[in-house]
Amino acid sequence: MSILELLDIDIKKNKVISVVGGGGKTSLIFRLTEELVALGKKVIVTTTTHMAYEPERPFARDGKLEKIREDLAKEGYTVAGSFVEQRYGRNTKNADAGPVGVRTGREGEEASCCKIQGLPEERLPELQKECDMLLIEADGAKRLPLKFPAEWEPVIPEMTDLVVGVTGLDCLGKRIADTCHRPEFMSEFLGKDIWEKVTEADVASIAAASSGLRKNVENREFRVFLNKADVLEDPKAADRIIQELKKQKVSAVSGSLKYRAQEKLAIVILAAGNSRRFGKNKLLYPVEGVPMYQRAFHKALLARKKMQDQISSVVVVTQYPEIVEEAEKLGIKTVLNPHPEEGISSSMKLGLLPEADACLFMVADQPWLSADTLEGLICSFLGSEKGMASVSRNGEPGNPCIFSRKYYRSLLALTGDKGGKRVLNAHPEDVVLYEIENEKELTDVDQPL
Repeated sequence: MSILELLDIDIKKNKVISVVGGGGKTSLIFRLTEELVALGKKVIVTTTTHMAYEPERPFARDGKLEKIREDLAKEGYTVAGSFVEQRYGRNTKNADAGPVGVRTGREGEEASCCKIQGLPEERLPELQKECDMLLIEADGAKRLPLKFPAEWEPVIPEMTDLVVGVTGLDCLGKRIADTCHRPEFMSEFLGKDIWEKVTEADVASIAAASSGLRKNVENREFRVFLNKADVLEDPKAADRIIQELKKQKVSAVSGSLKYRAQEKLAIVILAAGNSRRFGKNKLLYPVEGVPMYQRAFHKALLARKKMQDQISSVVVVTQYPEIVEEAEKLGIKTVLNPHPEEGISSSMKLGLLPEADACLFMVADQPWLSADTLEGLICSFLGSEKGMASVSRNGEPGNPCIFSRKYYRSLLALTGDKGGKRVLNAHPEDVVLYEIENEKELTDVDQPL
């Protein structure tokens, strides 16, 4: 399930969303950004306090409109703000340099810190006009899971439609002093010593209080997101907190941002090629007595059976009636490619499922690929924080590959017979490789055996 669905966000009316609290605000904002961009929305991320600078993300320094428009056209989103402090290295000819110690990708440039501060609030309506959705980090928690606001916090702009309050459930059972930003305020509110441990009742009380997570929310829509539910020793703890909040008429959900506990993948089988080198439709060619496309079907369905909690669907993109007929018998979704001559990129774009959190693309002419390799690749991806994954041999990426929603826009921009490898090569730092021992698994059959 997507985070948009989990939080029941109506993108037609919740155009400006402010996120407060602790325990994953920035991660939540960028997960929402990825999902919105995958839906074709243009998103601007900003802050009314401070947020971390991430050099791999598009950044419009000082909210320059020209850079905002460039990023939205190219990436679908951008981060707009100013650096808290700027002190550059020896080559400073580029005005958009990032912080010192963080290489920006621009020759010779570094700057001094890793924090972004917000733009003047009067500029927010101007930003909103440039995008479909404006996401605002409206609070700071110094990376701690729990936050109790001071008198001047949080800074929720007047134009906000929806406020999401975040708490990291890894605070449970730990001392207030160790897990809460502004522990003295939380201690006073709860009537507890800062060395006492945080309980489920404490989390519910803070989330529901007008002086806690609901501070400055007023009449706006409000949701609570209980993050890191996957780390709980007692998995029912989150449900008990949610039920307590429900009694207080506060809408709350739980989930995990870091470990992708709720993400669902689609397996997309690419089977639309013209087989020019083969001389006929090679996908109907039997390998060890079974047509190649059927071998691909079998492996994908076997992987899905073993990983039904992680794999939502299996799809095949093809131009061949025989393959469509067999796929429908097996319950595989079919997508026709009327223009296979446009190359593998056309099939990838047709097979891409925007509702899936990630798509695994496999080609139908690798008859020795195993279901175990598919499972291993998926597990490697879900166990990482990377946006892409690829099967590899000796460190060289190959098929199949997985792309998270954040790269759907890049896939949709592909043309010709260049597949996802172009996207993988553009962002090698965001790829997890799944190394296999049997090189034969990666063999494409291009000629009769």
